[in-house]
Amino acid sequence: MNAFWAASLAETVATSRTVGKRTAVLDPANWLSRYREGVPTSSNQGTTEVPFQRWFRFKEAFSPKFVIDTLASLDGPVEHCLDPFGGSGTTALTCRMLGLSSTSIEVNPFLADLIEAKIEPVSSSAFLGDYEDLLRTLEVREEDTVLGPGMPATFAPPGVNGRHVFSTEVFGTVRAIVREIPRMAPAHGRLLKVLLGSTLVSNSNVVVNGKGRRYRRNWQERERTAAQLIQALDAAVDTAIEDISLFSSPKCGEQKVLRGDCRTMLRKVKTADLAIFSPPYPNSFDYTDVYNLELWMLDYLSSGEDNRTLRQNTLRSHVQVKWAASSSVPHSAILSETLARLEEARADLWNVNIPGMIGQYFADLAAIFSELRRILPVGGKAVVAIGNSQYAGIIVDVAGILEQCVNELGFSLVEQGVMRSMRNSSQHGGGMHLAEHCLVFERREKE
Repeated sequence: MNAFWAASLAETVATSRTVGKRTAVLDPANWLSRYREGVPTSSNQGTTEVPFQRWFRFKEAFSPKFVIDTLASLDGPVEHCLDPFGGSGTTALTCRMLGLSSTSIEVNPFLADLIEAKIEPVSSSAFLGDYEDLLRTLEVREEDTVLGPGMPATFAPPGVNGRHVFSTEVFGTVRAIVREIPRMAPAHGRLLKVLLGSTLVSNSNVVVNGKGRRYRRNWQERERTAAQLIQALDAAVDTAIEDISLFSSPKCGEQKVLRGDCRTMLRKVKTADLAIFSPPYPNSFDYTDVYNLELWMLDYLSSGEDNRTLRQNTLRSHVQVKWAASSSVPHSAILSETLARLEEARADLWNVNIPGMIGQYFADLAAIFSELRRILPVGGKAVVAIGNSQYAGIIVDVAGILEQCVNELGFSLVEQGVMRSMRNSSQHGGGMHLAEHCLVFERREKE
């Protein structure tokens, strides 16, 4: 599938700017001038200095170049892109820069705000005025230093077993800002919430990665202060204002964000020319955990029930909650063999629910493709970035299984390429044995 990666960035942008017979209002080549080449387009690496993308570190995203390369490789015109797993808004933002319309679906409310903040035009001077007014009158009250209902006890002192995520100063200042945000203009409040979220981890006692969070070494000796938090927030605001000022032309295309579970929200999408997405991988990890700090500290969650509901509305790619059994598993010889092997190895699995989760994962993907068959035209493409997983030495061939599952739904795999190799977990030796694929499915005529 060399067409996706062979072209240089400049060549790809020049090609994609005419997609859908439009001329982009903004110059995507300039927007991506700080994109670092030579990194996997399947991840957000290389975009730490790209305007808008640099607002929040989102490792799981594919890069804007992946979207641009995909558009450039297609034969027919594209006016409207669909991303059922909106994530950090890469598809929506790239479409905006190219003058195309997009629909993004995102179940995580913080990430949904992140997408909207990137694509909704705001006046940089008006936003800065609102922000300065908020800080000028900000007062940390005693109520701001108290844990909210359902909030994890580790978030503020005294914490649990002597450990806490935030100092009292930082915790109280964040909560005071969140309390005052509703008096800002809605678009300004959303943007500030996102930028405040981008400062939380760096001003905490923990680091966060794909497997959760851990305490920093010697964190007791370097607890952050309220002044340091505000300094970090000022820097984030300056960055956002610079990006907004550089790319402040009118909104391009029509960008729509639907909030909720894509398995049900897809029913609200009538048509699209292209679907491009990267679903959670079946690696038994609940990605909402990565955003635990932002979800609780910024008031997206207000109870344990809120947290459970969010988990249950995610793709069944993890075992953090107990899922209801699927009524059926999609037809796939590879999947049947894989499930049989996992059942035989159940005693060696770190969680006995993994075989069930794998079957449910593909049932969810099949349901998504069932909706895509209605949404996409004949010949329309669904481009999927997806990775394999491994349990007890048994590799789950996600690409092979998905191809078989969606074939009976009217989709044919027309192109496939390995985007990068992924490292196994330490329990499997940590070697680079798992593959991440780009799969291009085409919707067939009715049979």
